[in-house]
Amino acid sequence: MNILAPDVSMAGNHDFDFGYPHLSKLIEDTKFPWVLSNIIDNTTSRIPDHLLEYYVLERAGVRIGVIGLVEKEWISTVPTWPENFEYRDAAEAGMKLSKILRDPNGAHRCDIIVALTHARVPNDITLAKALNALSPSAQLDQPIESKHGVDIILGGHDHVYYVSRGVTSWEGYDTNTPVLGAEGDLGDVLIVKSGTDFRDLSEFTLELADTCPGSVRRKVIKEIRGRHHATQPGSKKSKVLTELLKTLLSSVSSALKAPVCKTDVELDLRSELIRTREISSTNWFADVLRHAYDEALSCGGGTDGVFICAGTLRGDSVYGPGCITLGDIMEILPFEDPVVVLELDGQTIWEALESSLATWPAQEGRFPVISGFRVSWDSRRPPGQRVLGVWLVQETSGSMTPTPVPSASSSMTSLQSLPSGATSSAVSLIDGDPIPRERGGRQYRIVSREYMAQGHDGFLMLKGRRYLVDDESGQLMSSIVRKYLLGARYVNRMARLANHTEVPHLHPDTADLISREKVRREHYARRAKPPTRIDKLRNKVRLVATALRWSRAHYRDHINISAREHMSGVDCINGEVMRAATSLDSRVQEVTQDDEKTGDEDLVVIHPIVDGRLADEGRK
Repeated sequence: MNILAPDVSMAGNHDFDFGYPHLSKLIEDTKFPWVLSNIIDNTTSRIPDHLLEYYVLERAGVRIGVIGLVEKEWISTVPTWPENFEYRDAAEAGMKLSKILRDPNGAHRCDIIVALTHARVPNDITLAKALNALSPSAQLDQPIESKHGVDIILGGHDHVYYVSRGVTSWEGYDTNTPVLGAEGDLGDVLIVKSGTDFRDLSEFTLELADTCPGSVRRKVIKEIRGRHHATQPGSKKSKVLTELLKTLLSSVSSALKAPVCKTDVELDLRSELIRTREISSTNWFADVLRHAYDEALSCGGGTDGVFICAGTLRGDSVYGPGCITLGDIMEILPFEDPVVVLELDGQTIWEALESSLATWPAQEGRFPVISGFRVSWDSRRPPGQRVLGVWLVQETSGSMTPTPVPSASSSMTSLQSLPSGATSSAVSLIDGDPIPRERGGRQYRIVSREYMAQGHDGFLMLKGRRYLVDDESGQLMSSIVRKYLLGARYVNRMARLANHTEVPHLHPDTADLISREKVRREHYARRAKPPTRIDKLRNKVRLVATALRWSRAHYRDHINISAREHMSGVDCINGEVMRAATSLDSRVQEVTQDDEKTGDEDLVVIHPIVDGRLADEGRK
C-alpha cells in the first residue's frame, strides 16, 4: 500500500479483524493518513488514536476536505470491538464537519468535501440525500449552494461495482444496471463504489462551478465523467510491485514452516474418515469456530452451535503427533468464503442435517461437522429419515471475574494426553434442550460458511435465512484459527513469567485471564505428584472433562485476547519487517521469528477427542 501511495484511506470493519491494537500498528507503518470521522473514543471524547477526523489536500488549486463515515450495522458484527468506541450518527457527523471544513473564516476553507464511506448501498444512498450529495441534474430543482453537507460519496463495504445514475457519463458501465439495494437511487445522488480487491477501479473527472460569494459551498459539481477499469490476467504489471511481492511471498513461504501449536495425537484429515464419521480433528476445528463471534453485539453473548461440512477441511493427510505449522493450517483451511452466523429454526436445522447425511456412505463433502449440539442418527435408515434427535449441549460459560479459578482456559480440549481408546465412553456430552423439528419458534444462532448459506452442496434450506454476521462482516476460517493460536501462545508466554502482572497490558481483562491460567497450572501440577498408573488415567479423564466444561471461556478468551493485545512477540511472521520492506531491502529475510528465541514451550498443545456429538446408532 505504501508503494501504491493513496492520498488518504479510511478504516472499515475488516481492518479491525485482528483488533484495534493491531490496526494501530499497521497504521503506524503506513505513509498515508487514515480517517474515521464518526467513531469517538469515550475516554478522550476524540477520534481514536492513529485515526484522523478529517484530512485536507489540494489538487489543481482546489481545496478538498476528506471525511470517513461508517454505518452502524457492521459495528455489531466486529468481535472485540473496543468498549470505549462509540458510534455517532453519520449524517450528523458529516454536517458538523461540513461546517468546520467550509468555514470561510476557518483554517481549511474547503471548496468541496469528499465522503469516504464503509456502508451498504442503501445506506450510502440515504446518507447522500441527507448530506446533499446531489447530482448536477438534481441540483437544478434542489440548489445546494447554501446547504451544508458533502459533494460526493466514494463508498466501500459492498463487493459490487456501482455508480449512481446521477453521473454525467461513465464509460464501461451502464448506470441503469439493476443493483440490489439501489432502488432509492432516482438519479439524484452522486455515489461511486469501486468493487473489491482491486478487481475494479474507477477514474473520473469533476467539472466544478463557482458559486455566488457568501454561499456555504464555494464550488459545486457541474459535471462528473468517469470510466470503469477492470483488471484482467493480461493487465500491465508494475515491475516494482512484482519484484517486491516475489520477495515477500518467498519469505512468507519460509514462515509457513513455523510451528503454531503441538498435538499429542494424530490430527487426521483423511477424506475417507472425515466425510463418513465423527472425527476428533473436525470436532476441534468446529469448537474453535464456535465462539469466534461471542463478543459481537449482534450475537447477544454467543452462538448456539456450529454447522459446517467436512468438505471445508482439506489436506487429506495425517498431521502429527508433534508440531503443526502455519502452512499445515493454511493447507487444511484453504477456502476464502467467510464464516457467517445465521438464524435458523429447528425445522431448518433438521433439514440441513438430513441433507448432509443423505449421501452417506458416499464420501461427499456435505457430511456434517458440528459443535454446540449433539445429533443422534442412524445410517441404516433411508435418506431423509436418518436424524433421530438433536440436542443443545450444556456448557459452563466460564468466569471473567478477577478471582482466579482452575480451568482449562488456556489449553485446547486438553493439555493432557487422553487414555488410549477414551472417546465418548470416557467423556460424554451432557444434553441440554432438544431442538424440535418445527417451523418457527425459537431461532438458533448457528455458525456456518457463506458457501453453505448460499445454498451450495445441497443446502438450499439455508439460503435466504437471516444473517447475524454476513459475508462482508465475517472472517476467514483460517484467520479465526490463527487468532486463537496466537492468543493461546501469548497467554502461555505470559503465564510463565514470574511477575506477569507487572507487564503492561492493553486490556483490563488480560491480567485476570493469565492469572487463571497460572492457577490452573499450579493446581494440576500439585495433583499430579506423585501419581500411580490408575491415578494418571483418572486424572487424564478428569482433565478432559474439565476442559470441556470450560471450553466456552477458553476459546472465547484466547480468540479475544489476540485482538486486544499486540501479538507481534508471538507471531511466527514478523509483519513489521515485511511492511517496512522494499524490493531492495534485505530485512525481508527476517520475517520469520527465531523459534529458538521464542521457545516451543509457549506453543499450545492440543488433544482433539471424539465425544459422541455425532453418534451413528447404526454402527455402534
